[in-house]
Amino acid sequence: MTRIGLLTAAALAACTSLLCGPGVGSAQPPASVPGCPALWVLGVQGTGQSSPQASETADTGMLGALLAPVVAAVPQLVQRTYIAYPAAFGGALGTGGGPVPYADSVAIGLAALEDTAAQIAANCPSTALAAVGYSQGAQIVSQFARAVGAGDGPVGPERIAGVALYADPDRAPGTATFPGRPGQVTPDPAPGTGGAGVAAVQIATAPVSGSGLAAGGSDYGALTGRVADICAEGDPSCAAPDHAALLRLAAGVAAQADLRDPLTALGSIQALLSGVLGDAWTTVVNQDFTLGPGGVDYAPQASLVARLTAAADASTPPPGPDEVTAASARWGQITAVVAGDPVGQLPKLAGQMSGAWGQLLADNADVLNPAVWLRYSDAIARHTGYAAAGQLASGVAWLIALAHDLAGSHP
Repeated sequence: MTRIGLLTAAALAACTSLLCGPGVGSAQPPASVPGCPALWVLGVQGTGQSSPQASETADTGMLGALLAPVVAAVPQLVQRTYIAYPAAFGGALGTGGGPVPYADSVAIGLAALEDTAAQIAANCPSTALAAVGYSQGAQIVSQFARAVGAGDGPVGPERIAGVALYADPDRAPGTATFPGRPGQVTPDPAPGTGGAGVAAVQIATAPVSGSGLAAGGSDYGALTGRVADICAEGDPSCAAPDHAALLRLAAGVAAQADLRDPLTALGSIQALLSGVLGDAWTTVVNQDFTLGPGGVDYAPQASLVARLTAAADASTPPPGPDEVTAASARWGQITAVVAGDPVGQLPKLAGQMSGAWGQLLADNADVLNPAVWLRYSDAIARHTGYAAAGQLASGVAWLIALAHDLAGSHP
């Protein structure tokens, strides 16, 4: 039996009518399975705050400061499960995680979150789910929420009452507190509820510049309005500078690297960079050069930065053997055309490539701007200070309100 199954069985054995019966209130909640709460919260901790052997219920780390008050306030309405996963960053010194590369850690965590959500949904058909994530965990929850919102997740969007992301590396540029809902400060009600409790909750944060180091996206589909993205200005995890493409490229490479010691790290990064440059160049040759009556033209469908960043993203499939072969043959054609008419082709291509390099420099203008980096003088404190800064309080209030709305009981 899985750990979720054991949890459910234990709850069934311990359940009493006081703890598991319907709440008191004007709204009549749906019939529930004994042992199943109104709301089950899934928490995914940040780097170094979980492990494959981590407790599913111990309130530790950033999310412990969020969920412990919720469970204490409404123990009869809420259960929580922390997702056990590597929470690693390639074994890098100071990260507190194991040797698993960051990208693999995220993939393992996402699979565990999806499996846990599916099990709870099957065992407790009337229980709503919420998901919260911090840092690496927020990236996992963000990917989970985008899939659910698009109808591709392990549960339907109607089963998700709310999602809270803190310091999400996937935060897209210009993302509002409620992605897709600029200016919204109150979460949408949980599906099937009137939202009386949630209507009193406000999650208002100051506008934040930049975007996450991964910038995976913020389209939550059917979950729009029920996903909150909380980011502190100066936290590079979710608010890295706008024009620092090489920083994001480096983050993408580091996410796949073995960083356990300096020599291993250098070898791993060198191999990854070689692969990134090769993959990006294959795509550029196949898609960004044209051959026609006028000769060869560099007419990019995407910028060099976009090509490099995509190639460094672990989720981007590398070019297949057919694409590599096609690029090699195409480059042969390009060089043959240029060799046959160097006077006509080289100055034209030089001008076209010059524009691309100029764009590359513009896309990295913030990297060498001291004024920009002043915003990150206390980056570690910003990244780890969500609890101390009071930014978890609204999440606590939201989850408690959701539980009351779902149970049909209000204090």
